[in-house]
Amino acid sequence: KSVQGCDLAIEKAKKALITEEYKVHEKKENKNIALSTSKINYMDPRISVAWCKNHEIPIEKVFEKTLRMKFAWAMSADPSWKF
Repeated sequence: KSVQGCDLAIEKAKKALITEEYKVHEKKENKNIALSTSKINYMDPRISVAWCKNHEIPIEKVFEKTLRMKFAWAMSADPSWKF
């Protein structure tokens, strides 16, 4: 491999490590909070969809497949959608 290729691989690995460390931290912080209940019962799913689109976060990270199917009508929410 070239030096440039190795540098790119190192940067990619560093980003992946940071992402995984963040996931572990969030899992510990949210261990006792039932977020999915609030998402299903109390929040308009268009709020979450618009937030994800606005912050360029994949909707799959917020909604499980079953919820994406249940709230298919909300998946087309505009990123600037306001309640």
